[in-house]
Amino acid sequence: MNFSDFSFWWVLLLYSVLFFSAREVCKSLNLWRSSFDGIGLAAMSLILFVNASPTSFVIFLFEIVFNYLMVAWMLRQQGDNAKAKARTIATVVIVVDVAILAYFKYLNFFVEDVIGLVLPGVATSWKAQGEIPGMGAIPPGLSFYTFQMVAFVVDSFTSRKKRPIGALDYVNFVSFFPQVVAGPIERRADLFPQIEGFRFKFTLDNFDAGFRWLALGLFMKFVLADNISPFISLSESTNAWLIWFHAFLFTLRIYFDFAGYSFVALGLATFVGVRLTVNFLSPYTAQSINEFWRRWHVTLSTWFRDYVFLPLMGARKEWAAFYLFLTFTLSGFWHGAAWNFILWGAYHGALLLLLRYAGRPFYRFVGERLFMPQFLSWALTFGSIVLGCLFFMETNTQRLIGKLKAIVTPGAYSPGNLVNAFTSFSPNEGILLMVTLGLAIALLLLEHVEVWQQRKEYEILTSPWISRILFALTILLAANAPSKFIYFEF
Repeated sequence: MNFSDFSFWWVLLLYSVLFFSAREVCKSLNLWRSSFDGIGLAAMSLILFVNASPTSFVIFLFEIVFNYLMVAWMLRQQGDNAKAKARTIATVVIVVDVAILAYFKYLNFFVEDVIGLVLPGVATSWKAQGEIPGMGAIPPGLSFYTFQMVAFVVDSFTSRKKRPIGALDYVNFVSFFPQVVAGPIERRADLFPQIEGFRFKFTLDNFDAGFRWLALGLFMKFVLADNISPFISLSESTNAWLIWFHAFLFTLRIYFDFAGYSFVALGLATFVGVRLTVNFLSPYTAQSINEFWRRWHVTLSTWFRDYVFLPLMGARKEWAAFYLFLTFTLSGFWHGAAWNFILWGAYHGALLLLLRYAGRPFYRFVGERLFMPQFLSWALTFGSIVLGCLFFMETNTQRLIGKLKAIVTPGAYSPGNLVNAFTSFSPNEGILLMVTLGLAIALLLLEHVEVWQQRKEYEILTSPWISRILFALTILLAANAPSKFIYFEF
């Protein structure tokens, strides 16, 4: 769901008023059945999905029905060949799910950018045919709910207890409105027990905890990410100072944007009594790339580890480095059908391999010879992340190559370019940017304090008085024109 779209909040509010009013009246008349809560949640989730994208809802509904029927069939297999039959059914479901994702997300890229490299005429004739059905914008949430469905199939196949699953429970598992469009990508073992036989759990503790996450998420998204977004330019490709600065701004924006969405989802889920996975764990406090990936987009990282890396590697541990690099390259491709995302994934895979083979000697040298080794490790890690964001943000390959050339050219760091960088913003723009960056840095410093004091991530930022301050600042300083969530494009 697009939390920056006011229609989401209006539909949610209108539905909640009508449904919960009817719920209380029916309870007073002893007409309410506990199963109606699950029906109400499913209706709420599906209505909000239709509001977000009516055309994409058809695809989503087909996948729900197909996956449920096939998984239910798989779980009913008995007899001597039950496991082989179940494996065949699971394979068919996964292939169909991935094929749907590939059609809508990757077909154009494969024809125009892969085959087109070898056979340019094919790409030209493909473009001349006009728009193929479904080849416009990627259906919202397709990448996320496809991965959640695939994980459910695998987990159901490998589970020891093959219990039947209820249709309503499955619908609520895959369509749960706070997280269906942009995660967290939940697992069967974590979310399904909370969704099974669902009952709304409205308590003061749930409301308080939900508000704290909601306040942090709204502040990150509407105050930080949306106020930073207008200052990010992709057109600059010769001034190294501005290239680095815009990559730095994008590094901040993508974290505040995506983590903000995840925390709003966490808050909304907590209101109704569901605990989602905390998808970010203060990633910009990491002192190594390895640690960064344990803290960034946690559910996607663990998904690729459990369903791609480990199955590919199997018992061939001597090939672990190759499969690690391949897994990260594929994770980059998951983010988008463009070469820059593949390069971004490969870049992070290469960094992890560099850390794997050269990390210990390097950190030993830093610890023995240099001052403030932890700060240096953090600075190198954050600098590597910013450089990676340059790959991530630039979808024009030629312009990306130009920017990479500029940042390794000494002349691009001339005093004149530095002056141009400072004068590229008007006085009012400069004030707004400085205020926003000041708030962003203050928030990141609090994250560092939490790690330094060995507290739980976001413990300070979700404390009662900080939450109230963040909520008030959101009301006062929210951007006039909210931008779309970045990960809706993936």
